[in-house]
Amino acid sequence: MKIVTVDQLSKRYRLSRLGSKSIREEMQRFGRRLVQGARAGDGDTEDFYALREVSFDIKPGETIGFIGPNGSGKSTILKLLARIIYPSQGKLTVRGSVASLIEVGAGFHPELTGRENVFLYGSIMGMRRAEVRKKFDQIVAFAELERFIDTPVKRYSSGMYVRLGFAVAAHINPHILLVDEVLAVGDASFQSKCQQRIEELRRGGMTIAFVSHDMTAVERLCERVVFLQNGQIRSEGEPQKVISDYYNAVVFKSAEQENEMMVAGNDSITGREAEILGVKFLDRDGLEVDSLATGQPLIAQIEYRAYQPLEDPVFELFFYSADDRLHTHYTTALTGERITQLQGHGVIEIAVDEFGLTPGVFKIDASLSRRGAIAPYDWKPRQYLLKVLPGKKVRGMFYSPHRWRQVPLGEMQANATTEQGDFL
Repeated sequence: MKIVTVDQLSKRYRLSRLGSKSIREEMQRFGRRLVQGARAGDGDTEDFYALREVSFDIKPGETIGFIGPNGSGKSTILKLLARIIYPSQGKLTVRGSVASLIEVGAGFHPELTGRENVFLYGSIMGMRRAEVRKKFDQIVAFAELERFIDTPVKRYSSGMYVRLGFAVAAHINPHILLVDEVLAVGDASFQSKCQQRIEELRRGGMTIAFVSHDMTAVERLCERVVFLQNGQIRSEGEPQKVISDYYNAVVFKSAEQENEMMVAGNDSITGREAEILGVKFLDRDGLEVDSLATGQPLIAQIEYRAYQPLEDPVFELFFYSADDRLHTHYTTALTGERITQLQGHGVIEIAVDEFGLTPGVFKIDASLSRRGAIAPYDWKPRQYLLKVLPGKKVRGMFYSPHRWRQVPLGEMQANATTEQGDFL
């Protein structure tokens, strides 16, 4: 039996168009309503569907992730599952108790202390006071709020709200736990702590619905992912495939549009001696690509033209994430392959056996300079784009190729004896 069944579910809101007209038109509309009755103004509203004919099931013990751009309907689904709002059409069946962490402060009474709110939340979930008391110390310790547990929660910061809210929701053992992007409010250490707790609950068989923009966390925690866009399901299934669909449909498209505008308004910094004509990326078969997966081979070619002989030139590529953080940097100055002189039109190539960046869109700077010089011959800031798809499953921001080897105990002892003899 499914613990959640969603069948052709829609959530509709009625939006008012008031304020979009002139004062004269508003007075005329008001007059018509007085003469003709209240329905004369119905044309001043429109229907907006936060969700439209969505269907899916959740199995007991399953962890399902919902991803998509802002406004796609992710939080609406969680609010429907939590019974905070109700559907406009379709059928929704939820079996068992539900604990939710959807909005900062939701479910807490601002005038009550943290302690009182823990017991209040437990009673709402159908727990006896004695049951809550058994878990109380665990909840407070997890939230790290021992000093403030008897303070009214209206004095809590948003981070303190989130810590207490998650701690309560994750320790009262509901049948279904709903977690929204609200966890992003907490600091990095608490986010990591929450993800570890979610993993523990998942392994313990709890059903979890998880909304996040952190694709690494979604891929690690979820067995199945649903990609929503404009209130409809665009893709559903195995995490890596659905995350790739999301990147292709939303993230990469947005980045390409942004990059086109940036390149159009971004002149290169160039002198008269040389210029970079372009950068292109090739796959292992030598075919030009605009995307590749983490861990795949990459070849980058920089096309240049030197208008006069260049002594000791240095080529560099800088890879920036969408939020303008530098993730990695490749330069001929560090490889030991010195280019003594450069002249005319040509191409220089860098080969990476296993490309280490994790999924995302990366804007790339290309630079050509003289070794040790401050000003470059040419520098193309953020003029190239590379999309990285899910490949090797990596935790963190970068994959570094490496090898593991089991060392026989005898070899370790022999090495230790040799080192001791060298020291003596």
